[in-house]
Amino acid sequence: MVQIFPFRGLRYNLEKLASEGASLDSVTTPPYDVINDAQQDAFYAKHPANFVRVDLNRKTDEDNEYSNPYTRAAEFVLEWEMEQTLISEPAPAIYAYSQSWKDGDEAIERKGAIVLLKLEEFETGKVLPHEHTLKGPKQDRIQLMRSTLCSLSQVFMIYSDPQRTLETLLYDRAAKTDWAQATDADGVIHRFSPVTDSAVISKLQALFADKTLLIADGHHRYETALSYKREVREQMKAQTGQEPPEGSLLSDYAMIFVTNMDDPGLKVYPTHRILYQWPQGWDQARFEAELFKRYDVVDGNETFSYRKPGTSKLIRLRLKPEAKPANLPELLDTFDAALLEETIFKGIFNTTGEVLKQDHLLGFYRNEDEIEALWKEGKTVGGFFLAAPSVKLVHQICEGGNRMPQKSTYFYPKILSGLLLFPYRPFTGRQDHALSGVTEATPLQPNFKSAELAFSQRPY
Repeated sequence: MVQIFPFRGLRYNLEKLASEGASLDSVTTPPYDVINDAQQDAFYAKHPANFVRVDLNRKTDEDNEYSNPYTRAAEFVLEWEMEQTLISEPAPAIYAYSQSWKDGDEAIERKGAIVLLKLEEFETGKVLPHEHTLKGPKQDRIQLMRSTLCSLSQVFMIYSDPQRTLETLLYDRAAKTDWAQATDADGVIHRFSPVTDSAVISKLQALFADKTLLIADGHHRYETALSYKREVREQMKAQTGQEPPEGSLLSDYAMIFVTNMDDPGLKVYPTHRILYQWPQGWDQARFEAELFKRYDVVDGNETFSYRKPGTSKLIRLRLKPEAKPANLPELLDTFDAALLEETIFKGIFNTTGEVLKQDHLLGFYRNEDEIEALWKEGKTVGGFFLAAPSVKLVHQICEGGNRMPQKSTYFYPKILSGLLLFPYRPFTGRQDHALSGVTEATPLQPNFKSAELAFSQRPY
């Protein structure tokens, strides 16, 4: 059973920001993994309490085990709590969260909610991954989690509800002018508001009890939260000699953003693969000879398309029956990203897309203007253009227990970082914590432990 809960999020003090002539725009950021060095510098300059100082703290030549990006991030969280830049929600809440933007002439709004999820192992089948993950990002995120003792951002998950229950409960209740609001660099308007009505919360808990959740974005964050949960439980068992009851630790939970795959506001876009250079031993003539052994050129959109350097023309491809990979399960054998991975990167280059990316031979791109700039500047030897995947197909693939290659999907827009934090400890200088007040109204363990503070294994 999927269990979601309200919580008392740690959030920016809007009144304090306003008194400084600032706003949520001044302190929130996109996810850490899409911020480049120039953007990091710009966010640092934007406000002394910009969230980049926590989520992507600068590295320095003087870093050591006692002073490094992770220790500094923890210091900023504590400092901002002490000076009331970050304040706790007065009562447990589920947070309505919407994002509005324009795609050409179309105005789009994606509606959802930020809730607390009792963490589920993938083996239960209640939370489904759709992509493989890498070791490096998880190591970085768990060190940050250990040092800050916080869940810093939300995992993006989708579910199916044709009746659109959440949208009715959360979005037919108040004018959005009363909601907190931030606008990101792409012009996307982010609005969110706490909902403390116990009747509404109970209906949402009932809604999700029999749902399956699919991770749309944030696989590394979810797997990191699971690892941290196991880590803390091992430490607690070693200290007490007993396994803590399931759900009795703050680290048994993580923040997620949920949105309905049946809502027209859920949009998924393709991620194209652009080759900067040929792998060693390859050139355009040799590659195309191998490519056209496997693919026919067609007029329609049947699989991904190939684009040569110096031209704007897309060569549309259809996989030849004899070239169909035998190892791809049903549904994946028609999925652009999987076919590209198996027939081109593995089948021709004898490597993977991720290795090509690590070797700086391949880039993943969503923005058409950036792609056109590469072609104009002669910085590519070719590219592969994918169709936007169907959300329903992604869900069906994952329900079958399969995972897709990395960057197979692009759910736009990204969730804004810095809106809410979930501390795995009491609020600074106090005894209460983010789940105080929840136990009386929900079937949780009666006593949440805060012994994570005694967690002895530190990264510094």
